[in-house]
Amino acid sequence: MLNLSRISEGFLDPIAQVVQVAVECAPDLSADRVMLVGAWCRDVFQVALGHDFRTRATRDVDLALALSGWETYEILAATFPRVGNTGIRFEIGSQIVDLLPFGDLEDPKGIVGPPTRDETMSVWAFEEIFSRSLPLDLTSAVTIRIPTIAGYAAAKLAAWLDRSQWGEPKDANDLALVAYWYSESPGVADRLYDTPDGQRVLVDEGVDLACAAARLLGWDVADAVGSERLGELLERWPGDLEMLVRNFTLSTGPRWMEQDRRRRDVIDALTRGLADQI
Repeated sequence: MLNLSRISEGFLDPIAQVVQVAVECAPDLSADRVMLVGAWCRDVFQVALGHDFRTRATRDVDLALALSGWETYEILAATFPRVGNTGIRFEIGSQIVDLLPFGDLEDPKGIVGPPTRDETMSVWAFEEIFSRSLPLDLTSAVTIRIPTIAGYAAAKLAAWLDRSQWGEPKDANDLALVAYWYSESPGVADRLYDTPDGQRVLVDEGVDLACAAARLLGWDVADAVGSERLGELLERWPGDLEMLVRNFTLSTGPRWMEQDRRRRDVIDALTRGLADQI
C-alpha cells in the first residue's frame, strides 16, 4: 500500500530546495502547481510502497509546472542557468532540473513549445494526471503534487511510445517496475480476491496474480487519463512490442519476469486492461 509516511527525513530535501528557490523567483508560481515526475517520482513510490532494492541509477529532478501562460516560465528561464541543449534543463539550487510546462499553454492539446526550446515537446495527459494527483509534503510549509501510481504509469506508457521509436528502451524498465509494484501490492490483492470485479479479472486471467494485477493496472491507467486520452494511447500502444518484451524487466532487485513468454503475458494483460475501458 502507498504510504508516504515511510519516506525518511531528509529524503526529499533536494526537491524542497529546488521548489523553494523556484517559487521565490517566480511570484506567480505556487508550490501546489508543481508536480514531481520522472525518476524522483519513481523513487518516492519505491520507498512509499515499502520496497528497499535500488532502482535505475537516474535521479534527475523533473518538475511539471501547471501554468496558464508563458510569463512564469520565462522568468524561471531568465533566472537560472540553462544546462545542455534541451531548452528545458536548468541548474536550480545546485540541482539539475527539467522544467516541464503544461496546462492552458498547450497548443494543440498535449503539446507545448517552450520559448527556450527549438522544438515542441509532448506533455500528453499531464493535465489529467495532475487533476488526480496527490499532495506531497516537502516541508511543514511546502506541499507539491505527485501523480498517483497509475498516473505515473500513464506518463511512462506515453514516454515508451515516444522514445522507443528512437531505440531508447529505458521506459520499459520503469513499466516493469510498476507492474511489479502492482503484483506485490496487498491493496491490489484485496481488490482481486475481495471484490466482484477483481474476482472476475482473477478468473479471466487464469488465477495468474501477475497478469491479473497488470490488468487492474490497465484499468487504473484508463481511469487516470480519461476516455479521450485513452483512445489516443491505444491508437499507438504497444509500439515496438518485441523491444518492449525484451526490456520489460527490473534493472535491479528481485529476479522477476525472466522469461520472454511471461513478460509478454503480463504486457498482454495490461493491454487487455486498457482495452476493457473503451
